[in-house]
Amino acid sequence: MKVVRLILKLVAVMLSVTAVACAIIAYWDRIVDFFYGIQDKIEERKAARCFCSSEFDDYDDMDE
Repeated sequence: MKVVRLILKLVAVMLSVTAVACAIIAYWDRIVDFFYGIQDKIEERKAARCFCSSEFDDYDDMDE
């Protein structure tokens, strides 16, 4: 009886792993878009926080 329970538990784990893998494959585009969206929001916040001017802005007219 213990062997049957062990086999059923192993089958359940294998089916669960397979279901997760299928879900990842099916929704891969949405997952990637989600992470790119997070990355874009982080970059926008970093750009919005930087209000400092460059220390070389005073020398822009020296090249002319």
